[in-house]
Amino acid sequence: MQQSARLFAAVTGLAATSAVAHITISTVTVGNPGNAADSTGYGSVAHMYNIAATEVTNAQYAAFLNAVAATDTNDLYDPSMGVAEWYGGITRSGSSGSYSYNTISGRGNLPVNFVSFWDATRFVNWLHNGQPIGDQNAGTTEGGAYTLTPGGIAHNTVTRNANWRWAVTSEDEWYKAAYHQPAGAGGDSDNYWLYPTSSNTISTAQANYDNVVRDLTPVGSYGANFYGTFDMGGNVWEMSEAIIGGSFRSLRGGSWTQSDSEGIFLRADHRDIVFPEYASNNVGFRVTQVPAPGSVALMVIGGLAAARRRR
Repeated sequence: MQQSARLFAAVTGLAATSAVAHITISTVTVGNPGNAADSTGYGSVAHMYNIAATEVTNAQYAAFLNAVAATDTNDLYDPSMGVAEWYGGITRSGSSGSYSYNTISGRGNLPVNFVSFWDATRFVNWLHNGQPIGDQNAGTTEGGAYTLTPGGIAHNTVTRNANWRWAVTSEDEWYKAAYHQPAGAGGDSDNYWLYPTSSNTISTAQANYDNVVRDLTPVGSYGANFYGTFDMGGNVWEMSEAIIGGSFRSLRGGSWTQSDSEGIFLRADHRDIVFPEYASNNVGFRVTQVPAPGSVALMVIGGLAAARRRR
């Protein structure tokens, strides 16, 4: 595994360019609010939410960098991203104050990697704030869904603010979107699958793992699961907000790199941890969003209609 020198979704038509572009992240709505957790204790989410259908891509992250990292105050760009042989996907040119960023040819639609948890929180703060252009400050990357302070970062105590609109997934949000499917809607008897492919078995035809492809694959290369998300198993480990043991954040889903013929790292009962400042070629992230009021109303109406049909 090629680690970063720094310590430890698909945007159709977003070309390799240094121009600042407004990005669109495709999301799916995860309903069934108030569902019970499974036997591992994870997966219960009281609210409806939208989750990105795919991991954040190089193209999306490059647009973010072009918006806020002409001067890269917080090292949102890792030089390892620019090395294709290390499986990076973004290059940087120019000098501080006028940096610009491009995706490497053929790698724009791969999951972004060589990002830390703090990079991920700054990305979602930028989304939360409406994708502004400017220096890295409270109105762009340092405030919003998360309030980032030197002390909060140093002590790993930063948590999601109550008024969040976009965020890094919580562990339960991620887990539910990956493994949950009500038995009444065709799911397993306990409402949870063992793998994030809506199944209790796995093969390399269903996900990029066990180093079979020997590289990342474009997001959405494999079939969607029950809620409509792609690649929640394999490709890159996905960070969540969960603070573990005071010093770590959680990882879920496995990646493309490990020798893992049985798909153990993709299973619901497997969890890994990572220092929040860690960055690597097999770690990325996915985002979550508060659903628009209209979509909530439509889901409630649909649920009422379904309830009437069952009477």
